[in-house]
Amino acid sequence: MMKATSEEDLRIGFEKLLDPILKELGIKPNPKYEKSIYNAGRTDALHGRVVIEYEAPFAFKYERNVRHAYEQLLNYIKGLSKSEKLTLFLFDIKFIGVGFDGNKIFFVHYKGAKNKAKTELDDNDFNLIGPSDFNDNSARTLLTHLRALARLPLNAENLAQKFGPKSELAPKAVSAFADALENWGNQVKIRTYFTEWKRLFGIIYGEKFSGQKEKEAEALSELYQVRKETDFQELLFSVHTYFAFLMKLIAAEILTLK
Repeated sequence: MMKATSEEDLRIGFEKLLDPILKELGIKPNPKYEKSIYNAGRTDALHGRVVIEYEAPFAFKYERNVRHAYEQLLNYIKGLSKSEKLTLFLFDIKFIGVGFDGNKIFFVHYKGAKNKAKTELDDNDFNLIGPSDFNDNSARTLLTHLRALARLPLNAENLAQKFGPKSELAPKAVSAFADALENWGNQVKIRTYFTEWKRLFGIIYGEKFSGQKEKEAEALSELYQVRKETDFQELLFSVHTYFAFLMKLIAAEILTLK
């Protein structure tokens, strides 16, 4: 860091240092850089729920630069909090902001009422801690926040990335369901569910659903990496089963959030 001469030098160098440290802590690094936030600009780095705003080396020796970075972080946190909210209202804000110039560091915490419903966030509900020298203690604080908030926000973008058809999990799960539908378990019970599902979809889509679906089957098989000889309706049923199961897990996760 002592060799950095610009904000970009600092960001690239520090992020390279962070990567092996996070892995050693059991955190799978998945940073996002220059992420566009509605009405707030682009973040320098986003690690789960930790937003890092880098400034030029030694910039924080001037109060105006601290204030500028703090205001940017407030806007990022407010924008990210709105984008991930699950209802009309905002409650506890999980994001933490970090301002860093290679020499000093500060943290931005939400201090407002966690259980009070609100549609907008007040700047007065946030607290600036620091700036303080970047040393063993402040570095430990940063790593503690990164470890505690490594979990990705529960939003559409992250759900699609982790559980969508292009993820590692989806093709494996859909293939497993398709195999189970054909070869495993109580076939009488399974086929009863499958027949009922076909009846409902036949009502919704009419004759189109029962017709030949060679192109659709081929596209769906390729998307989920399932063998092409799998029947189209069985494959679609397996995909629906996967997403129905996923939605139940997400619902259970949301219910446990504090």
